[in-house]
Amino acid sequence: MTRFFTAALCALLSLALLIAPQYLDKRVLFEGAESYIFYTQSASSQAQMLFADAKDALSVKRSASHLTGESARFASAEQALAQAEKYGAKLLFTQQTGDVTDYYYFSPHLGAGVLLRGQTVNLHISVRGESGCAGSPVIFGGY
Repeated sequence: MTRFFTAALCALLSLALLIAPQYLDKRVLFEGAESYIFYTQSASSQAQMLFADAKDALSVKRSASHLTGESARFASAEQALAQAEKYGAKLLFTQQTGDVTDYYYFSPHLGAGVLLRGQTVNLHISVRGESGCAGSPVIFGGY
């Protein structure tokens, strides 16, 4: 009987050691934002989106399964653009559509990206007026 409990305890401890770091390591990529969108199931515009305000963002991200990306809205364009510096990202190209300017980057500190214009993009920042949005790998759902 003692062997059974010892084996069961070891199995539970091993499982906890495998699961706990993955759960505890999750944090939002873009701290200080007003709101967040977490993408699941797909790394394309077909992704399911989970919306969260700043206070609920971490719990929403931790509860998301098959997370494929996230984006965050900032009150100021400067805060959004600062994310590129935070992640040591290299600017690949920009695009202007109406009053929105999109900046596409690659950062070795972020996960896998998507292929756009023949380049791997894993950080997308959009700026409109005084506000901005940052997303990884890209922003889905418009800005």
